[in-house]
Amino acid sequence: LNLLAAQKSKSLAAFLPAAFYLNTGISLLDKTSWVDQYNLSLQLFSACAEAEFCTGHFDEMNKKLQEVFSNARCLDDELYAFFTLTSSLMAQGKSYEASEAGLLVLSQLGEAFPRHSDMKSIIVVEFAKVKSLCEGKTNGEILALKAMDDGHKIAAMRLMYFLAHSSFLGCHDMYALIVLRMVQTSMNHGICDESAFGFCALGIVMGCMFKDTDGGRRFGQLALHFLKIKETNKCFSGVITVVYTYLHPNYHHYRESLEPLEKAYESGMINGDVAMAMSAAAQICFHEFQCGEELAKVETTTTKYMKLMMAHKQENFCKFLLPYSQAIRNLMGYSDDPENLIGELMDQEELLKEVLKSKHMRVAAVIYYIRSWLAYMFGNYEIASKMMKERQAISLFAVPPSLSCAFIFTEGLISFAMSHEFGEEKWSVLAYKSVEEFKIFALHAPSNCEQKLLLLQAESAFLEGEYYTAALRYDDAINTASKNGFIQDHAIACER
Repeated sequence: LNLLAAQKSKSLAAFLPAAFYLNTGISLLDKTSWVDQYNLSLQLFSACAEAEFCTGHFDEMNKKLQEVFSNARCLDDELYAFFTLTSSLMAQGKSYEASEAGLLVLSQLGEAFPRHSDMKSIIVVEFAKVKSLCEGKTNGEILALKAMDDGHKIAAMRLMYFLAHSSFLGCHDMYALIVLRMVQTSMNHGICDESAFGFCALGIVMGCMFKDTDGGRRFGQLALHFLKIKETNKCFSGVITVVYTYLHPNYHHYRESLEPLEKAYESGMINGDVAMAMSAAAQICFHEFQCGEELAKVETTTTKYMKLMMAHKQENFCKFLLPYSQAIRNLMGYSDDPENLIGELMDQEELLKEVLKSKHMRVAAVIYYIRSWLAYMFGNYEIASKMMKERQAISLFAVPPSLSCAFIFTEGLISFAMSHEFGEEKWSVLAYKSVEEFKIFALHAPSNCEQKLLLLQAESAFLEGEYYTAALRYDDAINTASKNGFIQDHAIACER
């Protein structure tokens, strides 16, 4: 009865009551329960470990996991506990440990991964295998593949789903290999829930590693079609988060991602996929920030999700949002030093030191970007250019298009400002380069990028002394920003 009550609570994302019911059920077991009531004991301890993880009680989770690992009769019975262990290690910022534990289990499931110094060559070979498997097949033919029926392959796919998320933040080459293996396994052994994630994640690999954005878009759409034909899907949160963070914004307005990402958050919480739910939450906040929502609304959204992240011990996602949240407060007049990320929420130097030490380079890049943006807004172009250089020194894998656009646009404006002020050729070269790069973004997603391109082109004309053309471009940027709903771009264009 306690197990059934816990299952009902979990379906409502009520993990605290679920943990209570499961712990109550465990307390009713006798000392010989692992012998006399093996299946019930396995279910109670495995489910309780997951519930404790979802509520951020890692010590209690580890106790329950140890019970499972000490008493499980075979690898199959340990798998659910391994899924929880992998997710919890990632939540605690232990991506390397998560990958090591997961890869060990995958090898026991018949899915060993190479450990080689030349990982790039292996990725090229594995990608060629994927292309060969998919070549000539329509989306309909892929979706019509038989259902996967090999229990170990299904378990391997589930584990690869978790490992893809952890390796994305750590070892990008391993992420690519995991995603390629997920697609290969699906094409060779049939499709399962995790296949949808493999297909959309392949879209990231194709776009970032092989510069095939259109091909990536195709597999993102394939993943969405997969969700439509399945009544339920454990990977709904992961699929939607990937598609509407990395693929859909390449072609469509950022605002179109907000509602799907909210659904991804809700689904992740209901299914216990807390890490992916928090990833969706972070992207909701970032997309609101970038697409021109009122600052008060963005602050409310960001504060709400940061509290949830802390409650579920998902501090890494919270760190990602801190620079945005502090910048919003600065612009709303809540800081004595609006040019810097120093205030009630954070101190830029302390957070930067912390994330550089733990190698959370995405957070470091965001800090430098936000600082450069604020410095530019307040006319401190030297500090802006310094932060810009620091940001450019960080190499990131799979940057969402919304963030890539923000980087290039801000750094283009800074370069034009520095060229105006100091007349150095290096700044004009960087400025013109940003214009050319932005033309590609504007070609694919004019609703996101057209006004930014016009503003950069206005700055270019102004730098060249073509004042009449510059004035026309500024007016065009103002009108287009208003049409597309980007009030921050409208404000910058009006000020210029």
